[in-house]
Amino acid sequence: MEVTQGILLPVLLAAIVVNTAILVAVVVAIKTSGRGDRLARNGSDPTFTGSVMSSSFVDHSARSTWAVGRAAATDAATDDAPEGPDGVEPPAEAAAEMAAPEDDVVGHGPALIIGGARASFPAETAVLAEPDPVSNIDEMTGLLDQAGFMRLVLAEELRVQRYHRPATIVLFELEGLDRLVERLGPDAADRVVPALADTIRRLARKPDRVARLAPGRFAVLLSETDEIAAINYVERVRRACELWLESGAIALRLAAGWAGTTGDPTLPDAMRIATDRMYVELRRNARRTPEATAAG
Repeated sequence: MEVTQGILLPVLLAAIVVNTAILVAVVVAIKTSGRGDRLARNGSDPTFTGSVMSSSFVDHSARSTWAVGRAAATDAATDDAPEGPDGVEPPAEAAAEMAAPEDDVVGHGPALIIGGARASFPAETAVLAEPDPVSNIDEMTGLLDQAGFMRLVLAEELRVQRYHRPATIVLFELEGLDRLVERLGPDAADRVVPALADTIRRLARKPDRVARLAPGRFAVLLSETDEIAAINYVERVRRACELWLESGAIALRLAAGWAGTTGDPTLPDAMRIATDRMYVELRRNARRTPEATAAG
């Protein structure tokens, strides 16, 4: 059989189409495999792999009988844990710093320790776009509670990983709240905490989400915001609160920590970094208190 140009040309075109299709399939498979490896390596899968709170600072607010929703909070640290001269725990091992999540009851995902309180999340949490507007609200302040905020972080993490747009988490801790309750009673805290919550919320933008994680701890999720803009927000909150917090019968301080990401590190990792930065400021403030100065 004689091979003519009319026969050869369609055969060549068909071969080119088949080879192109194979090449596209190989490239897609490589990209998919590489993304899966990165997710596994960086912990980008939208589930938490450990506690978002460092254990390097003793969270005394968790021991108070005055807690979120007027219920007693459970302290993550034991009462007989050793403390340093400034009331600060000695550094623990890495395994203790980032404890692995514990399985909760059947049908639920990992349980996390946040500010001394245990929070568990449904297995389908990763696909939830918004917290429950009823059950995830803190009664005292009207802000999101800790479970609602973590749902929000999970949803925002998916967006950050997909679009690589900036997001920043800011944490505030009201230092001295226990002393206020011990000396003046819970009614004093009932006035201070809602006022602080209102200031943090009022100075945030409408798209930003504010939550109360513990008796004196607040978190803010700043979407489409880098760390420089977040620092400006933190300073506005400090200026608005500084005078009236320190002018009371019991001086209070506001410690802050923040961290941002565009996908690497993950948003949960950014929250851990923000927590560590907040603890650094808490330790620094603890050394400056009159009690610590007198002891020195």
